[in-house]
Amino acid sequence: MKSPFTDGEATLQYEKKDIEFRKDIFPTIQFYYKCNDTGEEFTTTELDEVNISQLYNQYRDKYSIPFPDEIREIREQYGISAAKMSEILGFGANSYRQYEAGDIPTVASGRLIQAAKEPAEFRKFLDASKRVLTDREYEKVRHRVDLLIKEKDENLWENLFTEHIFSHARPTEFTGFRKPSMTRIAMIIAFFSEHVDKLWKTKLNKLLFYCDFLHYKRSGYSISGIAYRAIPLGPVPAEYEKLYIKLSDDKFASIELVEFNDGNYGEAISASDKFDSSHFTEAELATLRDVARKFARSNTRQIIEISHGEKAWLENQARNNLISYQKYAFELIALQ
Repeated sequence: MKSPFTDGEATLQYEKKDIEFRKDIFPTIQFYYKCNDTGEEFTTTELDEVNISQLYNQYRDKYSIPFPDEIREIREQYGISAAKMSEILGFGANSYRQYEAGDIPTVASGRLIQAAKEPAEFRKFLDASKRVLTDREYEKVRHRVDLLIKEKDENLWENLFTEHIFSHARPTEFTGFRKPSMTRIAMIIAFFSEHVDKLWKTKLNKLLFYCDFLHYKRSGYSISGIAYRAIPLGPVPAEYEKLYIKLSDDKFASIELVEFNDGNYGEAISASDKFDSSHFTEAELATLRDVARKFARSNTRQIIEISHGEKAWLENQARNNLISYQKYAFELIALQ
């Protein structure tokens, strides 16, 4: 990094710092650059975003305030604008749009948004706010809500199975403050299917780990929302066997049992669909490419050994603990 103070170089530094936000204190890792010539410190827009996201994410987690992508998804399921959503929930005209963009609601407003996620609860808000909609708008949204309630009842067992796979489905420090997404997981598999000759399940577990933890290190968020556990073979998705069964059952991926010359077997995974980059941001795509470049030529044993050098595995493998993104992503050594 070039220093803005001289023509020389600047070195990335970080320090642990407790920061106050809305009368709460949260532990963070604060990043900054230090000019090698003058010793002056400075940050960039990217570093500022990583620094502040750690603070905001922990606050949202502590008070169960929905994250921006959740807030957007809650509105989109009802097919209404952010302005109308604000009116129905009794917010200011632009409040819901600002929450989707990253502003943090109050605890009370956050709980109201969370309640609106359930169609049956949202119907109560809708009926109480009928005056802010035209008759046509009301009937259209009410019809959508009734369909969602019916679909939820019909898909009860399917939803329970998915929740069983993602027992850590709420955005927390163990999911990289992101809600798990089967579609995004399937697309990550599609990406590596196109960049790795033979994608073995054990290797894929490590590729997923490195994608998520590297991106958290860079942005304060994971890509997939997967929670990881440390086991003898390295970091793996916490419920990885159930995850792959679900991916196979839903035709997102296929799993092939392959016999080796020594009589042992391995499981090769391939995506059912081609990779679609539209599911990811440019920053997320850069992370996927960096992980692919690092590990494309590594065999399964090599990537296991590399993962065994990570603090995330070393400090959690004895008890097969879940791995905290906030605590360990910034300690990642295999990728910068």
